[in-house]
Amino acid sequence: MPADFLPVVFWAPDAGNLEFMIAYLHEQAYAQPVAKLKFHKAAFTEVTKADYEAWVQTKWKDNIVPLGDRDDEYNKGQSFFRGFGFFPKGDPRNVETRRPSCHAMLRVPITGMLQDKIRERWPADKPRYWLIDGSTIFTMQNQYPDQLGGGVRSAARWNREIPGSQPSFFRGTGVNRPSGVGHIELVPSEVASGQGLRIPYRVETGYPWASDRLLSQTTLDINIDTANGADHGFAYCFRDMWSHYLVEHVPNGRARAVEQRFFIDGQLVATLPNATAVAPGAAIVENDRYLWLRDLSPFPLTHELARMQ
Repeated sequence: MPADFLPVVFWAPDAGNLEFMIAYLHEQAYAQPVAKLKFHKAAFTEVTKADYEAWVQTKWKDNIVPLGDRDDEYNKGQSFFRGFGFFPKGDPRNVETRRPSCHAMLRVPITGMLQDKIRERWPADKPRYWLIDGSTIFTMQNQYPDQLGGGVRSAARWNREIPGSQPSFFRGTGVNRPSGVGHIELVPSEVASGQGLRIPYRVETGYPWASDRLLSQTTLDINIDTANGADHGFAYCFRDMWSHYLVEHVPNGRARAVEQRFFIDGQLVATLPNATAVAPGAAIVENDRYLWLRDLSPFPLTHELARMQ
């Protein structure tokens, strides 16, 4: 175990409502002006089976994470973070077992030939923020793997963070600390996430913001918070019920098209009309200098966290 191990730590504005939490995904996050926490150290102690069973009978019951039947948790994967059975009758979170996930973007510099390709698409009025659709980004990731990932993901040299890839804290191995080791990797050549300063975002279909208004609403807002850099190093963790509001109630079973609206620090910067993809359905481009890329798959909160808190 590394002496400077840095786990992923979550802060909830309301300890009685864990439908929204903020994940600290970089050691610099603790030094940001908006930070609510200070990290000192993480310690590990070996315990016996008897110690563990005593903890289950005492401390485990005081967990702030709502607890259900322990057998159901192990055998059926049924827990608060998986949703079913923990919400009032008729609540869509009981019907669709959608786990909360943590959502963030990386602001990736654009250079070289990739920058030339991006400039070809820059609208004539040269807006500061504009969009590139997801399919184009996917193509670019394969054309420019050193900058954007793509085919390099499966290569043995993939030993650093790749924008838009799967973060390694998906597996609970800790945050990679630029100042040291701080993480646990089974294979040293695998990606060690945490080097990039992530920017948190939230989507209107997520709880606790979602409501039945979304069943007929023609717009869908994505809010990205930077606070001029003070919000870098975090992710927003929430339960995104996108399919409930935009797919399940559509007669043909296809996603209902909406206009996705992108806000940065409360200011509308771009729109994506007739979007049917999960939001955000496009990458933000800042001038011709940066791509704002979301993680390929936001990492979910699982029943393991409910056990181990």
